[in-house]
Amino acid sequence: MRDVVEGIVLAFLSLAAIWGAWQVPAASPGDTWAGIVPFAASVALLALSGLLLLGGLRASDTGHDLAEGGDTGTLDILVLFAIALIYQQSFRWFGYVLPTAIVAPVVLYIFGVRNWIGLAVSVIACPLIFHIIFFELLGVFPPYGEVFDLLDWFRG
Repeated sequence: MRDVVEGIVLAFLSLAAIWGAWQVPAASPGDTWAGIVPFAASVALLALSGLLLLGGLRASDTGHDLAEGGDTGTLDILVLFAIALIYQQSFRWFGYVLPTAIVAPVVLYIFGVRNWIGLAVSVIACPLIFHIIFFELLGVFPPYGEVFDLLDWFRG
């Protein structure tokens, strides 16, 4: 029964997130729509909630409710979803470098990286590697922060 309730809650959350992604203004011709990542994450969350709901319904139909005996990871999904939303919104305020440097070790820790040296290296390596891939090689313009932007500080 727990999987059914979690599936319903996640479905409503993902529908709200899909609606929020549709509120992002359309891109000008030739540009990529800024809401594509939140929209894709929301649709993926909706698909996962559907699978969770179907699994819960199937378990309750057969009488084997496995959700009572183990952790389904719903809390981890919600935490990652919240981090993704905060991360995406923080681009607007702080640019790209600072949010990526903060979020990278947090997400790596959630995924099981427990080496403190590796987490410390990710603070520098992730923004640097992503900057090289997206902004130098692919030619995407970096988002500049309205409040504070480390790219301004690095460039002088």
